[in-house]
Amino acid sequence: MLKVECCVNGAHSMDEVGLGAFGQYKTLPGLDCTFPGGFEGLIHKLMSELPDDVVTFNRPVRRVHWNNAECEKDPVTVECHDGEKMLADHVIVSIPLGYLKKECSSLFQPPLPLHKLHSIRRLGFGTNNKVFVEFDEPWWDADCEVVYLLWEDEDAVVDQVSDVQKSWIKKLFGFTVLKPTERYGHVLCGWIAGHESEYMETLSELEVAHAITQLIRRFTGNPVITPRRVLRSRWFSDPWTCGSYSYLGKGCSEQDLDNMMEPLPPRGSKSQPLQVLFAGEATHPCYFSTVHGALLTGRREADRLISHYSSTSLSEVPKSKL
Repeated sequence: MLKVECCVNGAHSMDEVGLGAFGQYKTLPGLDCTFPGGFEGLIHKLMSELPDDVVTFNRPVRRVHWNNAECEKDPVTVECHDGEKMLADHVIVSIPLGYLKKECSSLFQPPLPLHKLHSIRRLGFGTNNKVFVEFDEPWWDADCEVVYLLWEDEDAVVDQVSDVQKSWIKKLFGFTVLKPTERYGHVLCGWIAGHESEYMETLSELEVAHAITQLIRRFTGNPVITPRRVLRSRWFSDPWTCGSYSYLGKGCSEQDLDNMMEPLPPRGSKSQPLQVLFAGEATHPCYFSTVHGALLTGRREADRLISHYSSTSLSEVPKSKL
């Protein structure tokens, strides 16, 4: 079951997961929720509550300048790759930890405090991909919820250091059955994590479909089973995510989680407070790696700003550019 745990944690191997803060993670009761249209439907729902023309797309950020001593009214400047600069009182940074790990040394000016940089590097961020497999008719029982794949040399599969090109498919631990059938049809969702998952992203759709087909035929003993369609995610090769979600790596502690959510400038500074705030699943103390954790951290930082202005007299509040 180590392959299952690798997918749950988003790590290549459980040897990369720290045990010191392992108990920090909490699981919500109930089943997973699948949105019609995927998570894009959730985004559209959230955006429907916003005024028109307040969300800007396709505007990558080169650098976040904070603690701008030259302009007290606008202490933060967001510099985009196209050269545009946007002034702000506050900025909430909610980028994935994978991208933050890659760009943290150049994304902020002045640089992030050392304790925050160290926490970013200690936290783990791996790859867990899904492979959706659609069939014209089900070959599994009606009450089946999960199809587990167990190899005779399972220990070698988990700890393998052999050629990933030949063995990547063995890292896929099984398939969950998407229900209800009336909504999704006859669809299985496969799970694969780690370096094997990253290698899968380099393959063509046809190569992945062929490997999945041969895998299912081998385990069922049915040589004619043929998927109607195969679709896989590619979180690692996406330049804006560089992986799927965070986990607590070796050496991580509860303090690292606190450091991740700490706003800038740090407490005790004489500069304008709450210039740069941090949200995203990797900043939640117990729901990291989840979408609900990401949503809750966004609300947390919004509430932080509301509380800040609620405790400040109106005469002291500058015109906000949130």
